[in-house]
Amino acid sequence: MGAPISKAFLIALADSFEEFGRDSVRQVRDNDPEAYACVFASVIPKEATPSDIYSDAQMDRLCDALSERLAKAARNGVETVH
Repeated sequence: MGAPISKAFLIALADSFEEFGRDSVRQVRDNDPEAYACVFASVIPKEATPSDIYSDAQMDRLCDALSERLAKAARNGVETVH
């Protein structure tokens, strides 16, 4: 990961959650699991393992979504996926 997460980022994230609530988090989780994973990965301690955070079903869903995105990128001739 990049630079440490700033206090301002965490406050903005909390403010967004307060304003838009759980439904917006669910929408990101369902519609863009990679973005969902990135946001949460940025606030989870580096020493944590995926099994500390996600259930087996959640890990399966995340892996399936990432595999699908990579396969789609490969079919479209994309060499780098961000």
